[in-house]
Amino acid sequence: MDKIFIAGGTGMLGASTARAFADKGIQVIVSSRKDNDVVGDKLESESDLIKVERVDLFNSDDLDALFKKHKFSGLVMLAHTHQYALTRDKNNEIYPITINCLEMARKHGVKRVVFGGSLAVYGGLMPPFSESVAFPPEVPAEYVGMPKFEVAMKRALEIIALDYGQDFQMGLSVPPGTQKPEPHELEVVILRAPSMFGPGYKALGSPLSIAAHVAAGKIPQFKGNLGYKDVPIEMLWGLFAGAPVSYVKDNAQCIQIAMGAKELKHHIYNVCSGFTASPRAQLQSILNVAPECADQIGLKPSELPEAPVEMDAGFNSDLFEKDFGWKSSFTLETAFADYVRWLKDNQY
Repeated sequence: MDKIFIAGGTGMLGASTARAFADKGIQVIVSSRKDNDVVGDKLESESDLIKVERVDLFNSDDLDALFKKHKFSGLVMLAHTHQYALTRDKNNEIYPITINCLEMARKHGVKRVVFGGSLAVYGGLMPPFSESVAFPPEVPAEYVGMPKFEVAMKRALEIIALDYGQDFQMGLSVPPGTQKPEPHELEVVILRAPSMFGPGYKALGSPLSIAAHVAAGKIPQFKGNLGYKDVPIEMLWGLFAGAPVSYVKDNAQCIQIAMGAKELKHHIYNVCSGFTASPRAQLQSILNVAPECADQIGLKPSELPEAPVEMDAGFNSDLFEKDFGWKSSFTLETAFADYVRWLKDNQY
C-alpha cells in the first residue's frame, strides 16, 4: 500500500493535502515539530489514514529513522520556514531541511517527490508567467512585490529539488570507469501556486480571508484590519486581486493528482483555481453567500474596481489541466461558503 510523507503536513496546505490523500484511501504521515499540535491532533481524529510524527526536519538522523520505519512511496515537500523567519540564519534553515528530505527520499527508495512551489518565483518578471520561463540571475532592484530574498530563495529551492530528479554524474576530473554512475530513481515535480485562502489560513493578509472571518463571526468588521504590508484591507483589494488566488483544497487536490499520476509529461506546473480577478466580482460573490454580513464588510461592489488595479499577472494552470484533465470543482462562491462553514466549526 502507498504511504506518503508530507513534510510540513500540519500547515495550511499540508493539512488539506493530508485530507486529500486520506479521501482517496491513501495512508499519510505528516510531520510536526510541536509536542502539542492542535492541527495534528485534529487530523488524526478525522481519519485513521492520517498519522502525525513528531520529527525535526533539520535533524537527518530523525528523518532517517522515520523513513526506515515507514518505507514511504512518495514525499510531499511543503515545509517553508521563511514565513516565520526574522533573521537570515533562521530563514536559511529551509535549505538543509529541503536537502535532508530529498536525501532521505533518494536513499530510501521513494519514487516521486511533489514539491510545493510558488508564484513568487516569477518575481521581477513580466507576464505571462509560463512554466518554461527562464529566470534572470538576479531579482531586479525595482521589484517591490515581495522581499527579493524570498523570490531568490524560492527559485533556489526549486533548483535544488529539480536537481534531485536528474541523473547524477561525476565531473570530468574523475577517471572514466572508476565507479558506475549512481542510478536515477527519484522523480520530482514542482507545483507552483498563487496565494491561497481556506481552512487553516492564519496570516489574514488577504481581503478574501478577512471577509470570510467576518462572515463566520471570527472578526467583528472588515474595515480597520490591515492586510499584506500593513495596507488597510479595503485599500488592498484592488491591488491584491491582480494576482490570482486559489482555494487551498484545490491546491491539495492537485498535489494528490500529481503524486498519483502514472506519467508526468512535465516536471513544472502552475496550479490555480481560476477564480475571477475582478475585485468587484469577488466582493459580489461574497455578498451573495453571506448577505447578512454586508454591514460588517462596509463596502459595496460599486466601490471596488471592475478589474485589478495592477496588470493581469498572466498566471494560469492550462498545462496542468491539459495533462491531467483537472478543473476546480469550486466557484469562488462555493469555495467561500465552504471556508465560512469550516471557520464556524473550528477554533483554529
